[in-house]
Amino acid sequence: LVPRAAPATSNGELHSVSGYLNNLQMKMESDGYFISTAELANFYLALIVSPLVILSGISGTGKSLLPRKFANYTRSEFHSIPVQPQWSDNSDLFGYVPTLSPTEYVEGALIKSIVSASTNSNKLVISLLDEMNLAPVEHYFSDFLSVVETRRRTETGIITDALPIERPKRSATDNTYAHLVDAYLPNNLRVIGTANMDESTHPFSPKVLDRAFTIEFDDPDLTAFTPLTISKEEDLSKLAELVIDIRNPISIQEARGESQDMFDEVAMLLQEVQDILSPAGIKFGYRTRDAILLYLHHWKKLGLSEVITSNAALDFCLLQKILPKISGSGDRLNESLATLLKWLNTARTSENEENSLTYTGPFTRSQEKIERMMGLLEVDGATHFWGV
Repeated sequence: LVPRAAPATSNGELHSVSGYLNNLQMKMESDGYFISTAELANFYLALIVSPLVILSGISGTGKSLLPRKFANYTRSEFHSIPVQPQWSDNSDLFGYVPTLSPTEYVEGALIKSIVSASTNSNKLVISLLDEMNLAPVEHYFSDFLSVVETRRRTETGIITDALPIERPKRSATDNTYAHLVDAYLPNNLRVIGTANMDESTHPFSPKVLDRAFTIEFDDPDLTAFTPLTISKEEDLSKLAELVIDIRNPISIQEARGESQDMFDEVAMLLQEVQDILSPAGIKFGYRTRDAILLYLHHWKKLGLSEVITSNAALDFCLLQKILPKISGSGDRLNESLATLLKWLNTARTSENEENSLTYTGPFTRSQEKIERMMGLLEVDGATHFWGV
């Protein structure tokens, strides 16, 4: 989306986030993993904004490798959790006390990550839910999604409501599970889920899509090869530190002082999209708007225009937060998609130089997706976002 810039260095030291991301991208390429700097920056911004990021797409496109390599190169802690089809409630993630053994505790798959993140608040901890939609996500993940919504800032840091962790009955002097008492979702924990969207998996509900950034891997370039070079060892842990920086705003109220003009412009554009989709019964709320605004706030604050243009940044947001909500059939949906396609393809202009626009369009990634969705609607009589 933006030609790759040379790594930003000063006396051999990186001094910009764009420089770190450029170098991380080249290290991944030298290791045989192909991803553009813009796509890497998009993934990075999603990590900063949301505790949950979903990587969807066809098998074999590197969905599981991306968080693993990111954790490795940024010196973050990484845990892989293979989701099982029989998972049906939160006990699979948070553990449970067996009915016949009330003094015992069977640890859930996510507990190790939670405890590790709570113990070392200065380290980014990444938990990969591999094939997360092999089981219905709302069944085993609903409590996590609810707790995420309670994130708030206090004098001691960023906390949430207590996680629903069942503890065994022990004597008053037994402190074996004391660390689970009132445990909350740590600010330095990020959950990344991978998902194949086919007949063997379950679709995502609006509740999941509202609370996650969904990045789709669906157009691999099979003619591209990574270079046969070996990059030097570099400390990229600064990227992880910025993800969990306690000063990062977690609400638009905290960011409005720096970004209110941008918020006003983007909110107007999102309202236009809402007006276009509403006749087809497709709407989105404040949660979606706020996630997009925070994404763009961090894009601006971190100076990532060097790797993602302003149009591309908003384009990524439309593609990942709004278009996944589109599905259905009928003439009204077709008319709405046609209007949205025209809107995405239109370049906006300022009425005067004093009120210059940041996000002018066109938004090409979303445009291409809508074109494919409209093609599916014409052929099958119904359309959806996934795999199109």
